[in-house]
Amino acid sequence: MNVLLKKNEIIDLIKQQDESVIFQKPKQTSKSFSVWEHFSLIVVNKIKQETVICDNCKDLLTYRQKDGTTSMAKHFRSCHSDAANARSCLNKQTKVTEYYASSQTLTIPKKIKEKVKIACTEFTALDCR
Repeated sequence: MNVLLKKNEIIDLIKQQDESVIFQKPKQTSKSFSVWEHFSLIVVNKIKQETVICDNCKDLLTYRQKDGTTSMAKHFRSCHSDAANARSCLNKQTKVTEYYASSQTLTIPKKIKEKVKIACTEFTALDCR
C-alpha cells in the first residue's frame, strides 16, 4: 500500500523525531541538477513522499518528478541569498563594545529588573493586539 502523507503530517512526524522518517539524498547521475546538493527526499516507512526538505532552512517543499526542480531552484536562490545576506550583515555590524568598554560590572537591583519586566510585558500586550 503506497501511502503519501500530507505536508503537515510529515512536519508533525519530524517534530516528534519519529524513526520512520528518513532524509535521503537522491542518486546523482550525469543528468542530475545541482540543486539536489541542497535538498533531501523524505521517506516515511520506506515510502518516498512527494516532499523534499531544504538542507539549509529545513523548509518542506512539494516535489513530483514530473514537475521538475524549478520550485526547488527558486527556493534555494532565495533561501541561500537570505542566509548569505544575514551572515554578511552580522560580519559588518559594529559591536557596542567597539564604542564602549565598561570598566566595572554593575548589578541591577531586583526591583528595577521586575519593573522593566512588567513594563515590557505591558508594552507587548498592548502593542500586539
